[in-house]
Amino acid sequence: MVATQEMLFEWDEWKERALARGVAEDLAELGKNLMRDAYMQRWPEAVLGDCGWDDDGFGMLALACAKPAETRRDWERLYAQYHRRPACPLEQPLAAEAKALAPLYPATRPQGKSHTSLMMGHPK
Repeated sequence: MVATQEMLFEWDEWKERALARGVAEDLAELGKNLMRDAYMQRWPEAVLGDCGWDDDGFGMLALACAKPAETRRDWERLYAQYHRRPACPLEQPLAAEAKALAPLYPATRPQGKSHTSLMMGHPK
């Protein structure tokens, strides 16, 4: 077995099976993400069956092959309802970045003297 295949998660294997059965790339990716996020984000038990966790994804695969348009609609609804990861804007305002980079503990140097002048023994 190739080393990269040993590292596959269930959702990665599901996507490979879906692609091998002729499921469109974007629908296979949506199914993979649905299966992964349902597990990683601990979606309710009642929903996990719809996300492939009760039957190793065979039901999801059958639906994706038989009724791709309906399956996409249903999966997008599930994703919209249960997906918890917040949207991450590509550009954040400068004020938000400044807060994120602010030190937790402010420097405790004496006022009016620089760090280098104290090291050199010279008052500033």
